[in-house]
Amino acid sequence: MSAARTDPQVAIRELTIVLAEDPGLLAALRTRAVAYAAAGRHDLAIGDLRRLEKDGQLTAEDAIVLGDNLRFSGRLAEAVAVLERAARENPKFPQPWLSLAEVHIKEHQNAEAAADYQRVLALVPDHIEALRGLGDLALLEGRLDEAAARYARILEVDPADAGAMTKTGVLRMRAGRGEDAIALFRRAVEREPGNGEALLYLAGALAASGRSAEALPFFERALAAGPRSSMALNGLALTRLALGDRAGAARAFRESLQMDPRQPDVARTLKEISGGS
Repeated sequence: MSAARTDPQVAIRELTIVLAEDPGLLAALRTRAVAYAAAGRHDLAIGDLRRLEKDGQLTAEDAIVLGDNLRFSGRLAEAVAVLERAARENPKFPQPWLSLAEVHIKEHQNAEAAADYQRVLALVPDHIEALRGLGDLALLEGRLDEAAARYARILEVDPADAGAMTKTGVLRMRAGRGEDAIALFRRAVEREPGNGEALLYLAGALAASGRSAEALPFFERALAAGPRSSMALNGLALTRLALGDRAGAARAFRESLQMDPRQPDVARTLKEISGGS
């Protein structure tokens, strides 16, 4: 199963050969669905999982994978139906509620998502992903004290949690405590050197404090860690510009505009540094 996630293309090819010889190998079908999901081929993953469902072989774990792939495909009503059924049939299993929360967030139904996370905590007190979800919702909605309490609890349970360190750093930045925030972002990056979110926040905090030369490699590492975003590219561009690298700034701005053309300020800055052409 791990190979299906780490090298999905090879796994898909090999499992397709196996299934051509024996279509009834349910373990191979199940593993291929995981490989399809890891490769971003969600419709094909759904197809394999629906075959398991039709044969009455869909496990609770399979239902979660099916629901998540339906969500990634934008088929939210189907995802809700699958996940709610999984929750009913497996009342002590927290994962359906976590996945339902993701669907509700995608539908901008934050209150419903919060209720889903609370159901998880009722089943598993101090479940880290439920605490994180509630913290993120509170941060999004401006309930900063509640967000801080959720992230603090995560760090009590797992002091090495890089995500909670990063979000606590965000709260420090909002409170005007930039150096405290930078220290937390550094700890998160030390813990998880490939954590794109922590790298990006560290880069942004350093740039905001006037340390452009120090910020630059962290913007580059954040973009390498992925996913590439217009926000990260704009930060990189502005940092390069502050360091006198107009050509490098222009390249980053152009890529940002390719990703999201609806950025008039970026387009204007690009035109200015390109000599108005």
